[in-house]
Amino acid sequence: EWNICQSVHVALDGREALTLIQQNPAIFKSPNSLILLDINMPVMNGFEFLQAYSLLEENQKADGVFVMLTTTLSEAYQQRANSMSEISGFIKKPVVQEELLSKAHSSPRR
Repeated sequence: EWNICQSVHVALDGREALTLIQQNPAIFKSPNSLILLDINMPVMNGFEFLQAYSLLEENQKADGVFVMLTTTLSEAYQQRANSMSEISGFIKKPVVQEELLSKAHSSPRR
């Protein structure tokens, strides 16, 4: 809708997202990949996803930027996410185009 990306891949929950990354590693090897990770996903939430993701082999991991989405930016969520090296930042929903673009152009924290 905002014409800011070449393709969009959608996972309905954390487990599906993990499988998507594992089965299609080439898609996520672009350093321009932006992975929006909702904290409150069904089946496997954003934090559970990151725990499972951290166990993947390096060649299965994405080279893009992980940004957490949340409706409420609580201090507890921020502290927990800041302890995870994969997370590059937060965006509060609803997503604002300028904020999304600024996060997309940040570098991964690894």
